[in-house]
Amino acid sequence: MTRQALGFVAGIGRLLGVLILLTVSPATALDRPNVTFKIFQFPPNMIPRVDGETNDWAMVPEDYAIGTDQFWEDSGKHSQSNPTNLDVRVRVGWVKGLNRLYFLYEAYDNYWDFALPGLHNDTFEIVVDGDASGGPLIDKGHREFWIPSRVGAARGAADDRISVAEAHWAIHGVHAQNYHIFTPAKDKDWTMAWGSGTWIKELPYANAVSA
Repeated sequence: MTRQALGFVAGIGRLLGVLILLTVSPATALDRPNVTFKIFQFPPNMIPRVDGETNDWAMVPEDYAIGTDQFWEDSGKHSQSNPTNLDVRVRVGWVKGLNRLYFLYEAYDNYWDFALPGLHNDTFEIVVDGDASGGPLIDKGHREFWIPSRVGAARGAADDRISVAEAHWAIHGVHAQNYHIFTPAKDKDWTMAWGSGTWIKELPYANAVSA
């Protein structure tokens, strides 16, 4: 199998296989309200680097890792996940006083296909939703949130002056940032920012590197 490490940081982030840094703002709803995942607090003098190396994550205890056994298959194409096909481990960190999340994404994959552009390749999706609200500015397809008591009477009703597609892209990602990170990226940008504010994937707001 092919091993990939991604590091990612986003005004809150980092990945292994891809190292990621993200700068984030607050968010809305919890799919698993009874489950809490740990985020490791790095010392201020040991901030993880988005450089393709994973040594600075060695201090993170094993019980902070989120493994394949804690994910579920939601595409409807398979009855369950198969770790012999794809086995993933994710760790998340933060540093007090910094508005950033660091992700370390490690994957063992037995098949890569770069034949097509777009979202054809494997992606690691992250939604940064700081207040766990789900956000009032999500698309109207999420009817459980798009109700007058949450978004107001005007937004709760359809507006014939704008198409559903236009409304979707005008507001999606405004409140909760949505990243589709290619694992790995080949001949394309490192992530697709799902929404109109594509600046969220640029420095100094986010960064990533694969190894």
